[in-house]
Amino acid sequence: MSARSILDGGGIALEDHHHDLRATMRAFLERHAPNELVNELDREGRFPAEIVAGLAELGICGATLPERFGGSDVDSTSVAIICEEVQRAGSCIASAITPTLTFGGPAILWHGDEALQQRLLPGIAAGETRIAIGLTEPDAASDLSQVATRATAVEGGFLVSGTKVWCTGALDAEYVIALVRTDPAATGYDGMSFLLVPTDADNLEIRKIPKLAGQGTASCEVFCDETFVAAENLVGELHGGKRILWSLLDSERVYVAAQTVGVAQGAYDFALAYAHQRRQFGRPVIEHQAVGHRLADMACQLTMARLLAYTACARADRDEPYSLDAVMAKVSCSEIATRVVELAMEVLGAYGYSVEYPIERFYREVKLFEIAGGTNQILRNVIVKNLQPPRGT
Repeated sequence: MSARSILDGGGIALEDHHHDLRATMRAFLERHAPNELVNELDREGRFPAEIVAGLAELGICGATLPERFGGSDVDSTSVAIICEEVQRAGSCIASAITPTLTFGGPAILWHGDEALQQRLLPGIAAGETRIAIGLTEPDAASDLSQVATRATAVEGGFLVSGTKVWCTGALDAEYVIALVRTDPAATGYDGMSFLLVPTDADNLEIRKIPKLAGQGTASCEVFCDETFVAAENLVGELHGGKRILWSLLDSERVYVAAQTVGVAQGAYDFALAYAHQRRQFGRPVIEHQAVGHRLADMACQLTMARLLAYTACARADRDEPYSLDAVMAKVSCSEIATRVVELAMEVLGAYGYSVEYPIERFYREVKLFEIAGGTNQILRNVIVKNLQPPRGT
């Protein structure tokens, strides 16, 4: 079995520029974000500012934006490769760029007016402007129709009051793109809008949420108490939040799936190297069937996960419907990744439990992906709704 079948697409026909992108990112991150440094960032809760700046110089932060704003406007497959590689390096690095790369930037590009695009997108492409995602609330998580944060129209803008939770990167971001209720008479998903709330605004407080992994990029609670947001920070049409949300969720789920492939790849790579180096009973442990079979299972499952994620990307790049593909990829890839990391822990034995090795970090990181982008339980409901009996039955 060749390395390319595992590392570079697992049967998906990638083009040369996709392989070049992966090689460039892999080389940069292995040099500037080795496991030892990422473990340190995670333990200390330190934002990876220098790594993010380096990624910006490579053009990664503007990958989803047109050249006229300083971006490179790559295809969905390329974005998936980016998400996979930054997550392979570590959650604190992935979480520092993916909210802006896959949600905040595209929201402004697809739905913002020209003035908003001109004001913010060049800074995003340069890595100077970051956007945290503000969807979830204490009482609105899987069911975002219950969003209660309100934005009351006043002269020149809105007064925003409410609480957002799990806004990853908010402490180091310039804005939170918040889903808010702008029509108090509307119910469900109607009457909502997206506002870019400046993190340095008056009457706004950000608190760090202690969490299991990825501490270098903090997840936060954001409290607004009649926080003024200028009208120019409205993304898209007033009360048009539902349409914007639906337009972003499919791609978000595909990129979450790609991130799960990244964490699985990181665990697999480390376990494979360890199994060749570690000797017991006079030979490398990979030559012991119990260990070798675990690595074989990891290789098979990793390839299956990548096939699912990149098949969804391929459909997106062909402008084909891919909502169901995205949901299936997110659910399946996240659960496969969990199993791959568990197997990596078994390959390392007691050393897998040590904080001096990255496997325990991968073990902590991987659980998020069964929750992020919609819990797997909720997304299974989405899949069921799309299951139709064969014609004629």
